[in-house]
Amino acid sequence: MLLTGLCAVMLVTGQAAGARQDGRDQRVVEWINQNAAPLTSTDPGDPVGDLRPLRRIVGSATVVGLGESTHGSREQHRFKHRMVRFLVEHMGFRTFGLEHDFAHGVELDRYVTTGQGDPRQLVAGMGFPFWVSEEMLDLVRWLRSYNETHHDQVRFLGTDATALRETSFDEVTGYVRRVAPDRLAEVERELAPLRPTPGNHTEWYRAHSGDEQRQLIQHARTANGLVRALPDSGGRLEREYAQQHANAILGWYESFANFARTERELFIADTIGWWQRTIGGKVIYSAANIHSTAAPQVTFRAPWATRTATHAGGYLRGRLDRRYVSIGAVFGHGAISSDFTHPGPHPVGAPPRGILDATLDEASRPAYLIGLRQPAPGQVRAWRDGPTTMRMIHPSYVEEDGGSGYTMSVDSLSGAFDALVYLRTTTPTQLF
Repeated sequence: MLLTGLCAVMLVTGQAAGARQDGRDQRVVEWINQNAAPLTSTDPGDPVGDLRPLRRIVGSATVVGLGESTHGSREQHRFKHRMVRFLVEHMGFRTFGLEHDFAHGVELDRYVTTGQGDPRQLVAGMGFPFWVSEEMLDLVRWLRSYNETHHDQVRFLGTDATALRETSFDEVTGYVRRVAPDRLAEVERELAPLRPTPGNHTEWYRAHSGDEQRQLIQHARTANGLVRALPDSGGRLEREYAQQHANAILGWYESFANFARTERELFIADTIGWWQRTIGGKVIYSAANIHSTAAPQVTFRAPWATRTATHAGGYLRGRLDRRYVSIGAVFGHGAISSDFTHPGPHPVGAPPRGILDATLDEASRPAYLIGLRQPAPGQVRAWRDGPTTMRMIHPSYVEEDGGSGYTMSVDSLSGAFDALVYLRTTTPTQLF
């Protein structure tokens, strides 16, 4: 009898908690309907008047993170292109930084500033298969077309350590040969065991033991130190770029070690900081939501692992405070191309109840921008400032789980993002 009564109390309590949750969610949806800015298009060439709310959201920030919940959504990429246009044309941002390796970013920067190179070949040379898309090519071409008619040019920055390229080794040794040829043999001796191997260099590296990886990292650190200790006989930018290429070599080995934790995220934040000190200007940082979020910690869950760590946006918020603004992106359902070995298309169903995506999906507009720092009633503030979980289908995807096995969780939604872009439907990026 006591057990039956206890079960009844638990059932009633659970029903009451569910009712409170449903009531709060309804208030949130009503608030979104009243305050969200409708988005009229995802076409990068359309007018950007619907993006005027970005002025208030971005304010005086010097770095803006533009996130995405998958790398394989055509609509998220095209809408991000529109936001880049607005930030460049109307808010004075002059660098497009991407979740892409620094060395190849230098080649893309050369194209957008001088026209040197073939844009399709350059995009085809990007390391991740989901970057090799018509959407990325359209953005790169737009950056070049903007620079052809403007003196104050937009630059391209590879912020990441996602690939190890011979370019970095050539730039380092070429610089040493010019400014301190007597030190070249010493530098080359440290770099020799680090050069990319034929085939998959990441698999080659991860097959090494932890001690062997630490030895390789020490070679990279020693080479880095030797470059930094060279006399300042070259030009300032030449020296800065040589040092950054040395940083990129070290950053790759630290980031892809089997025991790595947050080294890659620190490299991203450090690279953006280096760029602003060296080149200057306001930077757009385009990446997955998990990298661009301003949250101090994020828990990422995928079918193969669960990991809690600080990511690049968290480091940027810690260094820049409100001069770093993070805008996340979420979609409802459709199809994506986001898999290393099987590009897709992969169908993704409606989000499961209880996560952020499902709440945003209940709003009446099919596409909108909602700021998370505008006035709101108490229940909405509690939702906005409290913990949340959202889909983060990254980097690979297993079909037919609706994306529910790929999530990121943060302790505070408003601490993670200053605004959210919601697009109800998605189609796959057009890969080539």
